Amino acid sequence: MDRASPSTIWQKSLTRRHFLIVAGGTTAAFALGACTTAASPSATPSATATGAVGRKIGGTMNLIAWAGYDDPKLLADFKALYDVTVNVKLHSGDEELTAILSASKPGDYDVAGPDTPWIEIFQKNDWLEELNPTDFPQDDFYSTFKDFEQTYVDNKMYGIVSRWGYYGIIYNTTRVTDAQADTSEVMYTPAFKKKVVLFDWYLPNMGMIGRLVGFKQPYDVTGADLDKIKNKLFELRPQVAAIQPTPNDTITAMANESGWLSFGGEWQQALLKEQGNPIEVRVPKEGGVSWTEGLVMLKGSKNPDAAKAYIQYVTSAKGAAQLAWAEAFHATVPNQRAVDYLQPDQVQILRMGDSAAVEALLANIATRKIPPDEKAWQDIWNEFKSLS
Repeated sequence: MDRASPSTIWQKSLTRRHFLIVAGGTTAAFALGACTTAASPSATPSATATGAVGRKIGGTMNLIAWAGYDDPKLLADFKALYDVTVNVKLHSGDEELTAILSASKPGDYDVAGPDTPWIEIFQKNDWLEELNPTDFPQDDFYSTFKDFEQTYVDNKMYGIVSRWGYYGIIYNTTRVTDAQADTSEVMYTPAFKKKVVLFDWYLPNMGMIGRLVGFKQPYDVTGADLDKIKNKLFELRPQVAAIQPTPNDTITAMANESGWLSFGGEWQQALLKEQGNPIEVRVPKEGGVSWTEGLVMLKGSKNPDAAKAYIQYVTSAKGAAQLAWAEAFHATVPNQRAVDYLQPDQVQILRMGDSAAVEALLANIATRKIPPDEKAWQDIWNEFKSLS
């Protein structure tokens, strides 16, 4: 397969944080009445996974979430099950989502999809309905995501993990060996000077540096320990060819080989690999950092039954598989049984074929948090960018 041109990469790489910056932030209404996906009886979602199968709820439901939760196949099957039309507004980040919900009225939205660190913030703002854990079975989830800490506030459930991924090292295998990529020190290799590209976001990059200097949970670091991250980060600056404004630009740099290395995730590697580029991703021995998305039900929902059913469906094995292989981008999901509804090559790209291997990977990944001294982290990142 020929490598994709940068323009093709741009068109296809509708990644998490900047999807709406590319797409323009439009709202889509999906009325998918007769659109159904044929399924064998074994592929029919179970009642414990998705709620009462075939129970016609009707009406509409308003969703605000990251790209992917609006996937046409996912919404078509949900519509077929529950006769609910889902109106979708996509957000491009938790700051934007917070601003939208702050300006909205109760009932404007039924379900929201934030990153899980924001669930506590939303609950403290009195925006969320408490969830009943028995309504949202997690028996098939990877152990890390069962009753995930960031979905609970004061021992009460307010959300559920719906999609996740990690940051490690993405690298060009014709330039960098697997053994070299087994440590984040590879970024400092003299032979790779000006071949490191970074995405302009402090959390994943400083988190990866924090793992390198020995912090198991870097996002808890403050004070003198934060200076250790700062000093190691600043040592990296001469190696960096570019700090890219969007993940799409990072992907393009890796595709055209202006960059050989980056702190990046499996969703970037999956796209590059799918386009024929010799790119792999590896969690270094020092560890990586995660991102986790969740779904929450908002107070004042005008269709709470549909809201609950949507969250149940998306976190069921079949719904999770559709989300994992959404048209927007491909990413891992917490429900291990999603592999039952994915093609073998899709399972391989998502690296979900070996549950024990996934659990081992998760054990070496730090859950991303909002740092207690967030401004100090942001100031360090801005200073890093200003260095020549």
